[in-house]
Amino acid sequence: MTYDVILVGMKPTSEDLRKRVVAARYEDGQSMGAIAERFRMPKATVQNILRRYGESGSVTPKPRNPGRKQAFSDVDKQRLEDAVEASPDATLAELRACCGIAVSQVTVHNTLKRLGFTRKKKRYIRASSAGPT
Repeated sequence: MTYDVILVGMKPTSEDLRKRVVAARYEDGQSMGAIAERFRMPKATVQNILRRYGESGSVTPKPRNPGRKQAFSDVDKQRLEDAVEASPDATLAELRACCGIAVSQVTVHNTLKRLGFTRKKKRYIRASSAGPT
């Protein structure tokens, strides 16, 4: 048995297709293998959909994990930005101390980069929009 399914970005199966899978199992009485072939999806996906429907009575997919929480809150970012503007020649260790949160120097550097600051001649400045010179 071969599948012509291309999974891009691992998006969850649509709710409509999930409802059709449940209907095929409970209304039509089809086997999981037959459902998998009919809808051209792996049998494990059919099993997961039916298990979720049996446990919760719902076919909606589980919420996706948004990822790791950022170390710097918006208030901390503003505090870091103010510290850089007050003393642009401060080291990463000094900037980390100004923020008052327990993070690594790499985290401070990456946050500065996300805020648009670059290190030039021992000073942090906003990156120019004109590009490198």
